Amino acid sequence: MPTGLRLPHHAPVPTLTEYEKYLRVPELLALQKPEETRTHPDELLFQAVHQVEELWMKVAIDEIGRIVPAIESGHLEAARAGLHRIFLLEKLMSEQLRLLDTLSSVAYFHIRAGLGHGSGLESPGFNRVIKESKRIDEVFTLACVNRELEVIDLLREPDRDRPLYAIAEALIDIDASFQEFRYRHYALVKRIIGSGTPSLKGNAIELLERNFKKEFFPTLWAARELLFQDFAPGPLKT
Repeated sequence: MPTGLRLPHHAPVPTLTEYEKYLRVPELLALQKPEETRTHPDELLFQAVHQVEELWMKVAIDEIGRIVPAIESGHLEAARAGLHRIFLLEKLMSEQLRLLDTLSSVAYFHIRAGLGHGSGLESPGFNRVIKESKRIDEVFTLACVNRELEVIDLLREPDRDRPLYAIAEALIDIDASFQEFRYRHYALVKRIIGSGTPSLKGNAIELLERNFKKEFFPTLWAARELLFQDFAPGPLKT
């Protein structure tokens, strides 16, 4: 080799740890926009929160895929455990939205300019959770029929079928928790863009207000009203 001639220097390629390989960390961290293309510094937070929400909804949908056959086959404790996990996932999703409460209106003004006509109502995870939850309602109703019980029977006498009663209460938990998640989203949107600004799809914020009152399991809520419809106050007992 002639004197003074040097081969080009190449930096060593970093070796991925097994942790990084298993979790696919490089691919995961490449899913957010790089700093130089962000419309605002807070866009990383905005994108990361929504991506994490999609992951949690994917986990919830996976749980539903096991809960439905568990109820069908009478494995009610396994189904109850899965429902409780979904309840905790929904709680976590609601709390994570609070991170976006730190987003200023002007920050979102800039981020929104790059969203096209995208809408949270188009979330595939959100819409699949709603769709798949109907399957739970169907198999729970069938379980009541097979056990010759009405929902009102479970409310009046939980001891008639404690495992099925536990399922009914777990369903109320996840229904109420999802309503809370929807409310948090509504409150977040109102906080940032106000109540009179339409969504990027042109929808008024009242649509979100109506949606957070929707129920997955209306029969379970109606049974509570039925239980108390003939209630009459008794004498004070001290």
